[in-house]
Amino acid sequence: MNIEQIALADIDADERLREVDLDAADFIAASMAEYGLRQPIEVRKSGKRYKLIAGGHRLAAAKKLEWVDIPAIVLKVDQLEAELLEIDENLFRRELSPLDRSTFLAKRKEVYEALHPETKHGGDRKADQALNLEDLIQSFSESTAARLGISRQTIERSVARYRNIVPDVWQKIVGTWLADSGAQLDELAKQDPDMQRQIADFVFQWPGVRKVSEIVRQLAGRPKPTPPGALEKVASIWRKASPAERKQIIEFFAPHLPGYQPEERVAA
Repeated sequence: MNIEQIALADIDADERLREVDLDAADFIAASMAEYGLRQPIEVRKSGKRYKLIAGGHRLAAAKKLEWVDIPAIVLKVDQLEAELLEIDENLFRRELSPLDRSTFLAKRKEVYEALHPETKHGGDRKADQALNLEDLIQSFSESTAARLGISRQTIERSVARYRNIVPDVWQKIVGTWLADSGAQLDELAKQDPDMQRQIADFVFQWPGVRKVSEIVRQLAGRPKPTPPGALEKVASIWRKASPAERKQIIEFFAPHLPGYQPEERVAA
């Protein structure tokens, strides 16, 4: 793997999937000023210039430090392959919110299936050659699960979450508490588009309410459910108890009931 010194002026970093965090770039710049760049950026050739694939924050930090050039690995990939590499770099970041992760996984599915149309559900299966090729190439979920070390179910749930939330709502809730909760995003995805928009507006107006079901209740004007009383709680425990556990419950409560008389033991 060859590392080249590429002039910063020759690298294009526009149309990135994720914007550069300026605070993070400052932190990286401080480290690079003291220790240098420990991991080269990745680029691809595009005519006489280079397109950035991975290392947006490192590139921004180098510009802050007014470097003339930067160590870079030049990869021989096309635009789709470069997009896939960029997406994977972002997906490996631990600080991604559930909202961001769903976005990148949905984009990865789109790019992966463009690169491997044989794996797409409902693709061209007319020729035996296509069938054989499909057996050899992993499906999107299998490939992504293996690469990221997460389950297929998690990937498919994240992609479904992205597809079921309307785009304008998706953009509006970026940076809110809702973006950080996968469970609440799933609840949001179950609502119709109009309700999703109302919920997004509610999140900005009343940030203290942090449960989609409660927001829906308030928007619908339904009364707040009363918590179960002691009798309901005991009845719930009783319904779930096994015969042996029910016997223990009776033995526990019996001494506290009116008219209780302990059984006399017959001497042996």
